[in-house]
Amino acid sequence: MFKDFLNKNLPIKSQAKYVEFGYGQVEPNHLSAQRNAQIYAQLPANKDIEILENGQFVKYDYAANGNGIGEVNFTGEGEWMLVYNEIKLYRDHYDGSKQWDCEFAMIKDDYQARVYSPYDWEHTEVEYGGRFWNGVDEKGQTYKLINQTVSADQGLKTVTIAGRVYDVDETGKFTYDGNEYTLDSNHQVANVPVKYYYDKVLTDVPDMYEMNWTNDPYHKLGIYHEKFMESGTSMVPRVFKTMIGDLYTTNMINEETLAVGDKLSPSAATKGILSKTGDDSMTWQVVKVYTMPDGQKGVKVMRIK
Repeated sequence: MFKDFLNKNLPIKSQAKYVEFGYGQVEPNHLSAQRNAQIYAQLPANKDIEILENGQFVKYDYAANGNGIGEVNFTGEGEWMLVYNEIKLYRDHYDGSKQWDCEFAMIKDDYQARVYSPYDWEHTEVEYGGRFWNGVDEKGQTYKLINQTVSADQGLKTVTIAGRVYDVDETGKFTYDGNEYTLDSNHQVANVPVKYYYDKVLTDVPDMYEMNWTNDPYHKLGIYHEKFMESGTSMVPRVFKTMIGDLYTTNMINEETLAVGDKLSPSAATKGILSKTGDDSMTWQVVKVYTMPDGQKGVKVMRIK
């Protein structure tokens, strides 16, 4: 059969037994989240999750990691949430036809998200700035002197000191701040007195439109930083909270055969895939057995618990 041919030759395989070829799919017949807006897409998937197919269930575990970010996983507290990502497919088949929905799943290797929030609330901005935003310190110096080891850049033709690049000649010598230095056998020079100049970011001329104008550095907002996601996490799935009475059509079920009346639930053991041997924390009942839009077998399920 053509379905068997696709299942054998497509390089993509679902985690669920009921899927005949490609990945799991969801047809949202009647999902409350589309009306009550209980749709969530803020938490990154756990670093060990390599793939999330539409129709899987996950825990929206905000308390995970204890860092205010949390994660999507299969073991957290709370209710199971339905994974229903927007299908993003942009290629054409060789015959010119568009990709099928069954070719989409959220695969970790396809996502490179790094920044969780543009503002890191754990390392907040210095509300009244550093001490030397007006360009000088308490002694009138315009820079801070720090002895540090300088190493050659990749290629061994330059060194970077305090953000500036200096040329290294064929004998390993370079000049910094009027002094000549020679790189050792490890392409380094120790105890180089490096000058870090203070930035002058405050104005000295009053602005008539600024009621609280001041050139006092203690009244200048400082620098803030991004809040990065946990190491190893790179994708943020969209999940739906479901309600009793919700209906959707899917083939993302970890069973070989299904009949009207079968009761299904997700579990951590099946990676959130519905099955007859789930954890019973929520229950979906098969109310109709028919097909998916691409001709695969599928079922309509209704949440009854």
